[in-house]
Amino acid sequence: MQHWKMKEIMVMMMLAVACGVIYLGWSTLWLPMSAIFGPVGANWMFGIWIIASPLVAAIIQKPGAALIAEVVAAAVELFTGSHFGLSALLIGVCQGLGAELVFAMTRYRRYDAWTLMLSGVGAAVGSIVYSLIANGFSYYTTTTLLATIGLQLISGALLGGLLAWILVRRLVATGVLSGFAAGRVKREVA
Repeated sequence: MQHWKMKEIMVMMMLAVACGVIYLGWSTLWLPMSAIFGPVGANWMFGIWIIASPLVAAIIQKPGAALIAEVVAAAVELFTGSHFGLSALLIGVCQGLGAELVFAMTRYRRYDAWTLMLSGVGAAVGSIVYSLIANGFSYYTTTTLLATIGLQLISGALLGGLLAWILVRRLVATGVLSGFAAGRVKREVA
């Protein structure tokens, strides 16, 4: 079992809180976007709601980072006034579990673009499972269900995983992550 350093915990919490505030703002944008694109079409936005998982996991690179970050971000979204209410936290748990599972499958050894994108897909699967449990299959027509799943999987991979990978690479390049696993990988390769 890996021990967490205080700076890892602090950075994880700061990033998760920041993501939770972003989630709240993104939730506010959901209303006009769903009016423009429809509730299914607006699922292109989904990936931002799960970015805490791959972002923090890629920086800290320890078991539990993705799940904890997503749950904290969802809690911040909830307690700062999300119109999604308690479901914001519940779905955050499912999204975090989905993302964490991907990192567990790599034995917490891979944090490349593809793995982060897969973690975004895993978070989307967690979200879909929650929605099906909360709403039931009869809530969706077949076309609505397939379109929702497709858009959430793509958005999770791109806006969640790939965007997180880009952000981490940019932060590594500045040297600000030199004391973290993500920064050490760059030094070992260089």
